[in-house]
Amino acid sequence: MTIEQLNIHLRIQYLCKAALALSIGVFGLLVASGNLIDYDSNWQFVRHVLAMDALEPWFDGAALQSRAVSDPFWQRLGYAAIIAGETACGLLCAAGGLLMLKAASGRGGLAWGKSLFTLGALAAILVWYFGFAVVGGEYFAMWASKWNGQMKAYAFIGFILLSLVYIRQAEQRD
Repeated sequence: MTIEQLNIHLRIQYLCKAALALSIGVFGLLVASGNLIDYDSNWQFVRHVLAMDALEPWFDGAALQSRAVSDPFWQRLGYAAIIAGETACGLLCAAGGLLMLKAASGRGGLAWGKSLFTLGALAAILVWYFGFAVVGGEYFAMWASKWNGQMKAYAFIGFILLSLVYIRQAEQRD
């Protein structure tokens, strides 16, 4: 492979990684902006999960219901933390994607782009895995709630983790 062919091969990989990072960044920003523009729809979701007031009739979780958070101040603080995490995910992943796009054009920035994307993916993991699966799903028994968002959270985080593995890999030079 000639040097020119190698450069094209590497730039295509940078471009693919940039597109993936940018798409995740746009996703995070769309989710966050949707939560701000249509605040009430997802506020209801968060409020009911934290209050544990919509558990399925078959679930006898009286012992777990002592964990419920019914104070609107703390519920809104939790919702604000979710929106902040989604925003951080979006901004960091998009910035990382833009730097990888810069690298694809031959102007450098790949390492910083990957690092910013990694931080954005960490924000996503904290929101959708830790926040929804661990805290919401297990601590607040969201799995037994009519307001169960675990499967969506697992889908989001699965895609983001696969993307993280791909983006963090060294580029093939053959």
